Amino acid sequence: MNNNIIDHLQPTTLQPIRKKFYPVIENTVSNLYGVADEAVELMKGKPIGDRLVSCYVRTPVDPADYNGDMLPIFSILNANVPNIEAMRNETNLVERKSKFDGLPVFTPCCILSYSFTEGKYYPINYTCLLDFEIHHEDNPKTDFQELKQDLIQIPQIYYCGLDTNGKDLFCIVPILAPQRYTSHAKALRELFDKQGIIIRTYYQITHTRTLSSDPNGYFNDEAVTFTKL
Repeated sequence: MNNNIIDHLQPTTLQPIRKKFYPVIENTVSNLYGVADEAVELMKGKPIGDRLVSCYVRTPVDPADYNGDMLPIFSILNANVPNIEAMRNETNLVERKSKFDGLPVFTPCCILSYSFTEGKYYPINYTCLLDFEIHHEDNPKTDFQELKQDLIQIPQIYYCGLDTNGKDLFCIVPILAPQRYTSHAKALRELFDKQGIIIRTYYQITHTRTLSSDPNGYFNDEAVTFTKL
């Protein structure tokens, strides 16, 4: 099932106060008020694809401020993202960046909310997921078609598909302790290093990811939790 991201990005609930989201690390904090352990355990009990994430349009047509929407991560990963092929095929670097900057973004590892007191976004829950990227420039001798086939054999991989640029790969794995997100990220990186593969991970759980599109993206609803710290 393919989904049109424009349809999904329409607000599903009334939002009388809507603050425009600027997807920069300086405007988010990793754990302002804390997330209850009970909420984390409830999230772990949900099917991975049904877990909600925060999704934002960076350049909304509506001049009103935009506070994003909560969408199931499966619908985001499986969406037909408008204009992404035009961006991938653009040869002019300035135009390409402009098209890239116009794509929606989402927070794969947490749900964000806005704090009027702090003037920042902070997580109100964790998805118990961790995303990472594998770039051609970091692994110039690697055959990426073979690599993808190897990756989808790893039981902890929930998703593997093309990154936004249409060339590199990104993957998502479920993790045991999102409260120790950075430790999980470092452990995963070390494991790939031992196999001669360089991956890029994020050490701040509130990071955003630009939406991508891959008709051949791999999903594993029975993915095993990554437990190494």
